[in-house]
Amino acid sequence: MHLVGGSFFIGWICLLVGLSLAPDLVQASVGLPSPLERCKWQDEACMVAQANVFFKAFKNGIPERQVPSMDPMELGTMRIESGGHSDSLQFKLTLSDSKLYNLPQSVKLKGIKGFSQDLTKPLRITLLMQATDLEVHAKYDVDGKLLILPIVSQGTAVIKLSDVQSKSRILVEPVKRSDGHTYLNITDFRLTTKLRNGSFNMSNLFNDNVELRDSTLKVLNQEWDALAADVQPAFNVACGRAFKNILQRLWNDIPYEEFFKDE
Repeated sequence: MHLVGGSFFIGWICLLVGLSLAPDLVQASVGLPSPLERCKWQDEACMVAQANVFFKAFKNGIPERQVPSMDPMELGTMRIESGGHSDSLQFKLTLSDSKLYNLPQSVKLKGIKGFSQDLTKPLRITLLMQATDLEVHAKYDVDGKLLILPIVSQGTAVIKLSDVQSKSRILVEPVKRSDGHTYLNITDFRLTTKLRNGSFNMSNLFNDNVELRDSTLKVLNQEWDALAADVQPAFNVACGRAFKNILQRLWNDIPYEEFFKDE
């Protein structure tokens, strides 16, 4: 769980969510999809507003442009191992077939920096976002212990995230194609988050012994700060990968000059 012109907004939003496809695979160039509007260079307020429009308007993706859905957003497999943040929590947890729900409805882009008219060097774009009421749904496999209680189980997990702050740092290479236009190719996407508040719910713990399961989850969620410190690295990688995919697929067909209004 942050430039220039209106089209910038699309870039910005896309960049929030992205994947890296080789620009050579793109066939014909197109403009920004409606209802997105181009902004003027350095009009950050316009870019932020357009990015937030993008999340709402295209929560189901843009199939004709191969832009995937953002609700749910596919996160794949996350492998989490306790890192000594709490003596009472020691575990290895695998979350597979992970999906992030409610992002378009709850996310707000707060800032965008780094778009430039100088295309002789890479662009370094920064995005700041905040989201509430997110949910990660996944299949889980855990092996560890809580206090002195062994936990070895498989089932379904739901992680509720009520306050997520994120910063994305995106390295982008301007690439001139054979059609004479310049397109953006993401070469690096780094996402960092702070999972400030949340909770875990896991089915089938202790063969669904309700009393033991509920008491264990209560203790587990009381250790949220330590748990979040263990979850964040894998969550960052998975979300960064998904955002990169979305953003790159959006940018693949849009010439950079289409990102912004003429002055």
